[in-house]
Amino acid sequence: VDQGDSIPESDPADSSPTSGLLSNQVVPVHLTDEDFQLYYNGCCNATFWPLFHSMPDRAVFDEDYWIAYRNINKKFAQDTLGALRNLPQDPDNVPLVWIHDYHLMLAATTIRQVAEEEDIPCKIGFFLHIPFPPWDMIKIFPWHDLILQGILGCDLVGFHIEDYCINFIDCCQRGLGCRVDRGGMLVEHGGRTVRVRPLPISIPYARFHQMALDAPDSNWTDLKVHSKFITYKHYNFFPQVILAVDRLDYTKGLVNRFKAFERLLSVYPEFLEKVMLFQVAVPSRTDVKEYQELKEHIDKVVGQINGRFSTARWSP
Repeated sequence: VDQGDSIPESDPADSSPTSGLLSNQVVPVHLTDEDFQLYYNGCCNATFWPLFHSMPDRAVFDEDYWIAYRNINKKFAQDTLGALRNLPQDPDNVPLVWIHDYHLMLAATTIRQVAEEEDIPCKIGFFLHIPFPPWDMIKIFPWHDLILQGILGCDLVGFHIEDYCINFIDCCQRGLGCRVDRGGMLVEHGGRTVRVRPLPISIPYARFHQMALDAPDSNWTDLKVHSKFITYKHYNFFPQVILAVDRLDYTKGLVNRFKAFERLLSVYPEFLEKVMLFQVAVPSRTDVKEYQELKEHIDKVVGQINGRFSTARWSP
């Protein structure tokens, strides 16, 4: 929303976990276009995204990106503190600040510092939705100490799996000299003990399974072959379908997947006309040049595979 615009209420038909969130419970944080480019497309996605996926050769280290990241994190922290100040004081109900992901790894530093100075009660949690890499990756980032300190500003830090917890604890010990308890997954920092926990998350499997059971038959075999206007059913021809759904991102290994499928058809020609790969690639960060180039590369690889192996009645 633009600054000054009201936030719309949630759809009454919405049954998602956030459906009960009213507009007066939402505090927007407004960024300029320049902020967005330097902070989000820059530091978040050009630096942290590849680095935290252990792809340092793709990471861009730019001080302007970092300055923007620090400023935006402080802005989020200040708006969070404003929301905390407006809450009624209730010693039996301490507010929880739950910080999400690599976009806000510094916010807890400001929130904790000001909350302690102003005696604002709160608990702070953090969850990282991407991998946390080992020390050999983290130490490449010039300001890694501030990132680690920022995350340690929380009371509880969560990662997807135990390996990421171990990586984080190791980084705190080696990068900051913190005392750690690897068995208990605890880190001492600034006179406090921070708990680190593996908190795996996934989709609501039972819900999706039931949706699949309730869905009508897709009649896949009645679908027309790409632009050939002939159907598989017409030929009594039912190839096995490999279905893949991914966001269009270089961390997903899409190009390698296509090349592996090409190798399958090349080395084992008995699979020709018996299997096809159906890839759903959801566009992502379309304003970033690297992602535009990735799409062009994938389109080229797909075209080459189809051109090499397609027959009159089948495209791989």
